[in-house]
Amino acid sequence: MKSSRLIAMGIALAGLLWVGSGLFFHAMEASDIPSKIITSRSEEPLLKVRVRTMEAEPYTDEILVTGRTRASRTVRLKAEIGGLVERLAKEEGGAAAEGEVLAVLEVRDRAARLAEARERAEQRRIEYDAARKLEDKGFNSKVRRAQALADLESARAALKQAEIELEKTKIKAPFDGIVSDQVVEAGDYLAEGDPLFTLVDLDPVELTCFVSERQIQEIAQDSSVRAEFLDGSLLEGRITYIAPAADEQTRTFRIVISAPNPDLRVKDGLTAKLRIPSRQKQAYKISPSILSLDDQGRIGVKTVDQQSKVRFLPVMILSSTPESMWVGGLPDTVRIITVGQDFVIPGQAVEPVESEGGGLL
Repeated sequence: MKSSRLIAMGIALAGLLWVGSGLFFHAMEASDIPSKIITSRSEEPLLKVRVRTMEAEPYTDEILVTGRTRASRTVRLKAEIGGLVERLAKEEGGAAAEGEVLAVLEVRDRAARLAEARERAEQRRIEYDAARKLEDKGFNSKVRRAQALADLESARAALKQAEIELEKTKIKAPFDGIVSDQVVEAGDYLAEGDPLFTLVDLDPVELTCFVSERQIQEIAQDSSVRAEFLDGSLLEGRITYIAPAADEQTRTFRIVISAPNPDLRVKDGLTAKLRIPSRQKQAYKISPSILSLDDQGRIGVKTVDQQSKVRFLPVMILSSTPESMWVGGLPDTVRIITVGQDFVIPGQAVEPVESEGGGLL
């Protein structure tokens, strides 16, 4: 009885040892699985992506606005004295050179007054010379000589005024231009200040436009501007004025462009589409197909850094066509993934393969 109990206890102990050994070896085998997986993963080759090393290029965009032409100078010519219009030397629409007579008012007695003033001035000159010689010889006082000099200066002033009065009967062009808006005819009577016509200078011609607060930051003085008119004709000019302050109501800035117009082909008041270059910046020309979106919904490109890891860099689209686009916001030199960007994520190690040839497109 005692021996059978010992046998039973031995069998039970053996069973426990057998079960325990099975659990131990199973645990050992299970603990080896992750290390095998890690080892197998670490031995997997890196994903290859095609890249292109690029450098930023100078880029100038165009700002498109609508403008209107205007004469560079416009003056309303008015009568400086009253009188009848004796003759019109230029008709409306005629070209006039600087200093050319456009109209003549009646002289009346102005010529006679001029002749009288000239004679009086000559008389005062003779009297002054005589007074000066007598004083030099001691026969005259300095007071008499001073009085004679004052009379001479007064006579000369009266002569000058008479010459001006006579000259005012001739209406002259203050600059080269076109006679416009004629409102008088020969025989009309004009009071002082009455208008005769307008003189318009169209060479150079000016174009004015208004740009927004954002656009004004991109525009530089003396930039070349191209204007396209409704008939398809073109005109080249340069920015001569940029308003230092915005309009109080529209919050826009006035821009003035001056353009040569020697044949006077471009008239005042025409509408034109203006192409104004923006300030030069560094940018990249890429294919739209290589763009990606990050988790925040930003547009950018995937690049490979010096450690061969993927980086996402957001970009700013400057201009685009169906075939290509210009983007900014990238470093001066960058390795852009051109093939395989959809299969990698930022931070992933990759094997970059440099593309051959120049440019992405």
